Amino acid sequence: MRKSAIHAADPASITVGQLISELCRWPDQAKVSFRCPTQNRDMHFQRVAKGSKGRDEVDLVLAPESPPIVPA
Repeated sequence: MRKSAIHAADPASITVGQLISELCRWPDQAKVSFRCPTQNRDMHFQRVAKGSKGRDEVDLVLAPESPPIVPA
């Protein structure tokens, strides 16, 4: 997997343009998985919500059925 070329001033957010730029390289049928690398767990998309100061938020939650993966 290639490393992202996105370097946002605020590492917790990217612009819609940056997101589109990254996703437009993928085929329309590509499936997207969400993971929490610090907890090594799957995440589920929950919703898109209006945030403060004109920022929208994409909410992800830890998937309850995915136990942490323990390396062998």
